[in-house]
Amino acid sequence: MPKSSAWLPPQRYWLARPAPAQQPWLLCEGSLTAALVRLSQGSFRVRVTHEGWHRPHADERAALRMPTRLVARIREVELLGRDEVWVKARSVIPLNTLRGKGHRLRYLGSRSLGTLLFKGRARRGPLEIRREGGCWQRHSCFHYDGRPLLVREQFLPALFKAAQAGKMR
Repeated sequence: MPKSSAWLPPQRYWLARPAPAQQPWLLCEGSLTAALVRLSQGSFRVRVTHEGWHRPHADERAALRMPTRLVARIREVELLGRDEVWVKARSVIPLNTLRGKGHRLRYLGSRSLGTLLFKGRARRGPLEIRREGGCWQRHSCFHYDGRPLLVREQFLPALFKAAQAGKMR
């Protein structure tokens, strides 16, 4: 995902002006995975596109309060509903977060990170949103076992189209 424009915190969402049909997806504070599974009627899967150790982007380091020199476990995935890519997601997991109970985060494979976070009593910080390259994005910091990780999600037009079609049935 490309780097870019400023993230809007909750008190400034109104500046972004997402369409009413997009707001429930962008501002969903529960499990996005669970919502995607419902919309896809169970035809949901995660496709890992990249996983490795890298330096996070500047905005990611700032959100995690990470020093520039440190690397983190970066995982990029596509969330597919009915074999269409609906969401692209990127997680940034600092090394310290992978210790203790966080070791589970290393071995997700094609499982959803959201499923683990929402079953594992992770605490979520505020969602921030922006429009970038024609797509809506959001990100938030979670604390898993008291340690931070960042999740960024990019919502593709195919998701909103599927959601609209689902309402018409």
